[in-house]
Parts: sequence; C-alpha cells; structure tokens
Amino acid sequence: MAAQPAGRSDRVGVVIRKMRVDDIVDVKRADLISWTDLFERRYGDEVKLSPRTDENILSYLHSDPDGAFVASDEYAGVIGLVFSHVWGATGWTGPLSVLPSYQARGLGKDLLRHSLNYLEEVGCVDIGLETRPENVQNLGMYLKVGLRPESFVLVLGKKIEADELQEEPAGEVAVERFSESSIQDKLRSELRRISGALRLGLDYTKDVDLTVEFSLGDAIVATSKGKVAGFCVVHTKPRRANMPTAAIRMLAIDPAAKDEVIEPLLVSAELMAADAGCPEISVPVPAPSRRALDISFSRGYAVMDTFERLMWIGSSGVNERTYNLCTWSG
Repeated sequence: MAAQPAGRSDRVGVVIRKMRVDDIVDVKRADLISWTDLFERRYGDEVKLSPRTDENILSYLHSDPDGAFVASDEYAGVIGLVFSHVWGATGWTGPLSVLPSYQARGLGKDLLRHSLNYLEEVGCVDIGLETRPENVQNLGMYLKVGLRPESFVLVLGKKIEADELQEEPAGEVAVERFSESSIQDKLRSELRRISGALRLGLDYTKDVDLTVEFSLGDAIVATSKGKVAGFCVVHTKPRRANMPTAAIRMLAIDPAAKDEVIEPLLVSAELMAADAGCPEISVPVPAPSRRALDISFSRGYAVMDTFERLMWIGSSGVNERTYNLCTWSG
C-alpha cells in the first residue's frame, strides 16, 4: 500500500501534516478534550482526566517523528492527532484523538490511514493497535478500515503495600537497573536478542532508551546463570498529570529461560514503584498468556481494564507458551 502524503483532506480548511514540537500545547489540549468527552459519555462525571505530561508527548514524538501527525484547521488549530510507534518489525498506532465537534466526518479514518501507511512504508510486518472494546464507535471505525480482532489484553493492577513487599530477588536470578549498568551496549544487544526470539524482528530497545532519556522510569534486567534471561520496562512517571500509578510497559522473557524469571521481574518492578511513591502498579497481560495470568493473580493482581488488540497486517505472535507482555495502547 502506497503511503498517503500529508496534505489537505476532503474537509475544507483542514490539513493533515507531521506533528512539530511547537504543537505540544495544542496536542495536549485536543487529546484532553477528546478523551474527557469519551469518558464522560461512558462514565458520566465519575472520572476526571488530567492532561498528558510533556514527557509523555515528547517521548512519543521523538520515538517516531515522521509517524506523528496532526489534523489542523486553519481557524481552530490542532483538531486531531495520531502517533505511530516502531519496535523493529512491529508497529502500532496510538493514541488517536479527534475533537468531538469534528468527529463523524472521516477525519479519524484519515489520521489512522496516515499512521498505518507510515508503519507499512518503514518496513513493519506486524501492525496493529489497541482500543477499549466498549468504545463501539472507534471499534466500528477500525473494523471498517480493515483491522481485525486478535485478542484481549488485560491490564492487571495491584496496590503497593510497603510492609508486604518482598525483598530483592535472590538465588539464581539476579536483577539490575539498565540505567545503572556499566555495560549498557551489551545489555541492549541482549534485550534485542530476547525481543526477536519472541517475535521475529521485534525490538523493544527503543522503548528502553526513551524511558531512560525522558526519565519516565527504568528497565530492569534479569540474569540467570550468567545469561540475560528477561527484562521489563517500568514507567513510574504517569502518562497524565496527577495520576501516580506505575506501569509495566512491557515484560519479555527469553523463551529458553525458565518460568522462575517472571516473579523476580515483578518483585523488582513493585519495589521500583514503591521507591517512586506510586500507590499501585499495573501490568498488561494478553489473554492467551495463561501462565503469566496465573502468576500475576497469585501475586495479588486483579483486572483493572481491558483492551481489544486489532491487527492491520501480520500478528503480534502472542501465545500461551511465551512471556511477551506489552500494551499497544498509548
């Protein structure tokens, strides 16, 4: 599929173009208005959203600047936005937002196609996104564009109780923080190897580097018997202001490693969240990952949210035999 060039849409005065750093204030405003409208229609006044942090927006923009687009009205300014994320041969889209007064005009589809075409043009062979399954309007739009449902992703959460936290793991599995390592280049190569072993061409290292660069949190690397066996990326800085929940963005374990690696990573992530003063932590677990679900539930995690993973092309490669826990939700 040929990439659609940025340019004027079929709405007079509206242009879709690449996002710029000086768009950040308007992007945050459009995102907040759009998501507030969605949550108020779904939950009434029970949920009050806060704006995204500058670090969140900047990390998305710097991740793939050529895949970040805004819809701009000549009078109203930024009225819609979408980000693209490239993890090696895997790409995903999100978040996508359109101001309520500009919805139902095909603008969301145009922004989505710009992102999907960009991801395909840069060589991604597995492309998709995640959406809330109860958001039937967005789900219908994605299906009409040609995405297909693949699986549910369960967001599991746990309150951080300092007096109940385990000590740092001991025994055969050792852990360290990526930012504190003196061999970051070697570790980066190992994290790339593990990513690719879970899904051909997958590469999580960009997210590791962005997490450290924008002080969003850190990566925790687990070593077993002298070999890097797994890692997780933990964000202790929230996406939105005044929402201090820590989040495991991804947790990946070498398929050749044993099940014993996942608990040390979860323990270390919980300790990192506690050190940062976060009252709770979440981890995304694709529904087919039964062993990861069982271990998480045994540690006191409970279902907080659900997302539907949709594929444009390829597959996310998630199955019950491997630990490839991540979210494609922005």
